[in-house]
Amino acid sequence: MGGQDIAGDDVAGHGDHGRRGGTFWQRLASWLGRVHTAVIHFPIAMLIGAFALELLGVWRGRPQFRDVSRGMLVVGALGAVAAAALGWFAGGFYLTDRNPVLMIHRWLGTTLAVLTSILAYRAVTRSAAPGERSIVNLLSLGAIAAAVAVQGYLGGSFMHGGLDHLAF
Repeated sequence: MGGQDIAGDDVAGHGDHGRRGGTFWQRLASWLGRVHTAVIHFPIAMLIGAFALELLGVWRGRPQFRDVSRGMLVVGALGAVAAAALGWFAGGFYLTDRNPVLMIHRWLGTTLAVLTSILAYRAVTRSAAPGERSIVNLLSLGAIAAAVAVQGYLGGSFMHGGLDHLAF
C-alpha cells in the first residue's frame, strides 16, 4: 500500500516503510495490519456457516446441527475478535476517519466482535428452553450473518477498487 493505511492516509510504519525501516514496534504494527486480510476469511465463514446450520437445525428439528452451530459460533467469535483487533492495526488507531466507508467498516467490525462474543458466551453458558434457544439464536445469528456480509463487502471495497467492486 506504499506507506498509506487503507483510508489512503500516509502513516509511518505502514506499507514499504514498515517493512524496511522504522523501529521494531512500527514494523510489528505494520505486519499486524497486513495480517488482517489473511485472518478475516475464517470468522466470516464460521459465522455465516453457524447461521446456516442453526437454520437447518431448526428447519429439520435436528439439535445436532444446532450443537455444531454453537461450536462454529464460538470459533467465529474468537476469529472476529482477532480480525477486529488486526483491523485497527490496518486502518490506524483513529476514532474517526475522513473516509466514511472506513469509519463504518471500523466500527461495524468492532461492534460485530463484541456482539458475537456476547452471543457465543450466552450460547455456551446459558441453558435456555430448546424453543427459546432456537428462535433467539436464529434471529441473532441471522442479524450477525447479514452484518458480516455487509462488513465483508465494505472491506472488499478497500482491496478491490471501491464500492462498485462487485458490479456485474
